[in-house]
Parts: sequence; C-alpha cells; structure tokens
Amino acid sequence: MPHTTSLPKIAGYASIFIGVLSAAFSFVTNSPEAAMYLGGGAVIACLISGVIARKNIDELQMAVAGLFLSIVGCAVGAWQVYNF
Repeated sequence: MPHTTSLPKIAGYASIFIGVLSAAFSFVTNSPEAAMYLGGGAVIACLISGVIARKNIDELQMAVAGLFLSIVGCAVGAWQVYNF
C-alpha cells in the first residue's frame, strides 16, 4: 500500500517551518524592517496553512504553533524598530 501524505499534514509542517525561520531571522538580522516584513508575510502564510490544516487537530496545532512563532518574529522586529 503506497504511503500518501495529506495536504493538511504538509500545511502543518510548512507553517511550523515558516514560523521557526521567521523567528530565527528576526533575532539574527540587523535590519528590523526586514524582520517585520518577513514576520508579516509569515503570519499570512501561517494563516493560510491554518485554514488548510483545520481538518485535523494535530496539524492545526502545528499551524497555530507556526503562527505564534511568526508573531514572535514580527514582534521582535517591531521591538527593534522602536528601541534602536
């Protein structure tokens, strides 16, 4: 029997990956504007992934975790803009 991966599972993993990249980039970069732009784009991508992943609770939890990390990335960028 062939192993197939469902779209909600891919969306959940994509969301967590995007969120981790966004948060990591915001802590490493010297450009707070770039961190905010990337964080904002990641929030939108994670929201779309959440809509796709809503069919399964496990994948939805991963999508929400990615959304949270994207918001953290955006918040770190905003903090850097207003404190530096």
